Amino acid sequence: MGGRVLEGTAMRLVSFVVPTLREDEIGATLRRLSTHLVGIDGYEFEILLVDDSSEPYKRAMDEATRANDKTFAPRVVAKRVDGPRRGKGAAIRVGVSASGGDIVFTMDADLPVPLDNVEKFLRLLEEGSDAVIGERSFDRNFGHPIRFAVSLVLFGFQRLVVFQSRAFNDTQCGFKAFKGDLARRLAREQIVDGGMVDIEYLYAATLTKARVARVPVIRNPETRQSKINVKRAVRQDPVDLLRIKWNGIRGRYGGRR
Repeated sequence: MGGRVLEGTAMRLVSFVVPTLREDEIGATLRRLSTHLVGIDGYEFEILLVDDSSEPYKRAMDEATRANDKTFAPRVVAKRVDGPRRGKGAAIRVGVSASGGDIVFTMDADLPVPLDNVEKFLRLLEEGSDAVIGERSFDRNFGHPIRFAVSLVLFGFQRLVVFQSRAFNDTQCGFKAFKGDLARRLAREQIVDGGMVDIEYLYAATLTKARVARVPVIRNPETRQSKINVKRAVRQDPVDLLRIKWNGIRGRYGGRR
């Protein structure tokens, strides 16, 4: 298979941390992702599926990872990791902590953006960025009034309370990449188990002057219903954002105590 060569890179390990919950199409998702990754020269890849599902889903996922590895190993290897069943953030903590990559991606299981962004993000990290995030257009939720209202409140809260700046237009895109050491340090310092983990990682990274590159991305069409619990998010997310801010004020990020 012809590869897309990234000049000046050695064969290094890149980890993908993918939280999963009752994913019926995980086999197809793995094939799409692995087919793309195996064509990128200069890297090896591990895909860590951090799964919070029940046993029937776990068995199906194990079958999918075995089938995937028969085709794509050793360049691309996938495995299931048992999740803690405490939310997306907790799953990301487990996956990032278990990762071995020089570069670590965190990605939603529905492959939210076109996969050619993988090469873009890798190149920016090789050129000196410490983290790279995808940012979607602001009108992405216009067709979903409740989600739009929640995202608008979150947008204002993160700008006015957490970052107190216009640093980011979209903190919640499920496609981000970090230098491996930075990602694992963020996981060690992480306090959030829910969906505000993206803001926690970005806030903690900016406090230590990490270089964060922002890449405009086009959102892929949704292939399944969102698994965000809106009632839980409305109740818990503001609390978590205040906890994140307080942790930063106390100097609890960046190895500072």
